[in-house]
Amino acid sequence: MRTSHIYLFGVAIATVALVASAPSAASPNVIPVIVQAGTEASPDMSAEQRAEFSSWPSEQQAQYELWPAETQGYYWTLPRPRQILFWQLSDEDKIALTAMTGPERDSAWSQIEQRAVKPPTDG
Repeated sequence: MRTSHIYLFGVAIATVALVASAPSAASPNVIPVIVQAGTEASPDMSAEQRAEFSSWPSEQQAQYELWPAETQGYYWTLPRPRQILFWQLSDEDKIALTAMTGPERDSAWSQIEQRAVKPPTDG
């Protein structure tokens, strides 16, 4: 891997981390809400989405239910290949990606898809 790619990758990670930390820095007195996982699908889901949600393992349902509503909604807008990649991201990266718009989001997805196709090699 070229050194310039390593630096570019580092900048991308730093950007995602900064965006992910920004909401918590803006409102430090927010109390996290604990959701009982695996109870039921969101009422905002279509019948098709509820059926898919119900087919997931309870651990996956629980993880989905912990996402903010914006992230849950964004997930359903993704094409199937990106939904699969979305599950592989950390929750912080999912939230950061949801907060991005336009070219910034397109660039992030390009990097995510490139990493999925060709994982980084050592050395």
